[in-house]
Amino acid sequence: MNDGITLRTFGDLIRHGYQLTGYCGRCSVHKMIDLTNPDPDRPYVGAKFKCRDYEGSVQITLSQIEKRNDAHLPALDRWRNGLNQPLKY
Repeated sequence: MNDGITLRTFGDLIRHGYQLTGYCGRCSVHKMIDLTNPDPDRPYVGAKFKCRDYEGSVQITLSQIEKRNDAHLPALDRWRNGLNQPLKY
């Protein structure tokens, strides 16, 4: 029996309690990436993210959101309520 999960899309990340953060080495800033913005069916692997200040690429980190029984996950709430908007390029 396989109890693992598969994380392919932005929606998968939200559903399973994961987050992405970006780090720009040029301005030394870590920022949370809003996972409710992209289409939930869009694959996150291969997605391009750029620093808003320097237009350079950023280093992405995937991590699980710390969960507690009373934890509130705003990204999941927004996604469930249909407030997500697709990325515009």
